[in-house]
Formats: sequence, structure tokens, C-alpha cells
Amino acid sequence: MEKGEIRTLFTEKRNQLNQIEYDDLCQKLFHRFQQLDLSEVKCLHLFLPITKRREPDTLLIRDWLKTNHPEIKIVYPKTNFADHSMQSFVDDENLVLENNGYDIPEPISGNQVKADEIDLILIPLLAFDKCGYRVGYGKGFYDRFMAQCRPDTQFIGLSLFEAVGRIEDLDEFDMPMHSCITPNYLYKF
Repeated sequence: MEKGEIRTLFTEKRNQLNQIEYDDLCQKLFHRFQQLDLSEVKCLHLFLPITKRREPDTLLIRDWLKTNHPEIKIVYPKTNFADHSMQSFVDDENLVLENNGYDIPEPISGNQVKADEIDLILIPLLAFDKCGYRVGYGKGFYDRFMAQCRPDTQFIGLSLFEAVGRIEDLDEFDMPMHSCITPNYLYKF
């Protein structure tokens, strides 16, 4: 399948989830995340969920990390729609969050962290394939951001659904993930 078709299909799958199904998938995804070895992670990039789009509830992960791994610095993305770039800001006392014009919660001020300081990025997606490539909303923010990271930075997707066979229309800018967490599996690529 091609990206456009996958994007439409998985947006519809998300929209069809009732609240109980959505909450159950998010809890299962969260429990699978808790099984990761985070011993080498000092800085973790975490997207904040767009709840109206039924993105995985990463607030569960954030709260658990703050309680169980306070030594891990959590950073959040701020998007720039003019050039499709992203910056990361630390979750600390200087952080101010606000929904942008697209209803995405993101920093409006705080302490910025460079991409090469990040050890692990949790990546939003609509769908992914068995080779580790993802389909997002189509703007390329994360692919550009991932290209700026250190070679040893781990890219881990979070998906409410299982992998599709293959994304047919990849291009040279598509960045593969190292793994992807779903409610039922941890895929490694």
C-alpha cells in the first residue's frame, strides 16, 4: 500500500475506536513500554498526544518516567511549520506548554536541547511496516529531525495497531525506526 492509502485507512481505524477500546490500547502500549531497558537513556524525546486524533496517550509514559526514572531528562518537540523543522525543550520549571494552531500541545518557551543530546526518541505515527518505516501526517517533521540525531540515537515508534506488510512509496528522506511498540508486540528492525 502507498502512504496516502495507509494514512486514510489508519486515520479511520483510530476514529472508529470507542473510548473504552482506545483506553485499553493505550494501557497495553504503556505496559509494553515499561518493559524497555532504559538504563542507557539520559535524554528521552517524547511527543505529547493530540487527543482529538486518538494518538497514543504518552502522558502515561511521561508520568511513569517522572516517578520511576527521574534521572532521565524528558524533552518535548516544538514544530516550525514554515520550514518543517523541530526543536526540543526540557520538561523542567521553565517549560511553558500551549496548544498551537493545529491543536498540538507543544512548548512555547523553556530550555532547548540539541538533537545530538537525545538518546531515545519516541515517534508518533499512523502506521508502520515490517521493515521499520512509518507513515505519519505527511509533513516530514520527524524524518528531518531524526536525520540530525547521533547515529546511536534509538528511534522507537508508538502505534495502536500492528504493522502493515510494506509501504510501497518510500523515498530517500524516509528514516527507518529501530523498533516499534504496539499494544501486543515489540517489533525490532
